Amino acid sequence: MNKTISMSVRVSEEELEKLKTAAKLQAYSSYSEFVRRTALMEASKVIKEEQERHSGGNT
Repeated sequence: MNKTISMSVRVSEEELEKLKTAAKLQAYSSYSEFVRRTALMEASKVIKEEQERHSGGNT
């Protein structure tokens, strides 16, 4: 069973409104779900790019 960890992010009111708007436009159930999924997609992209850079692009 996976353990769920909670984390917080500090944002300005303007940034929070942008996150809420984007979540609505993408039909996410909540802006926190939008943030979580978007952060995970970006993290995967960064990890993949770093692995490719270290392997010389041969994956």
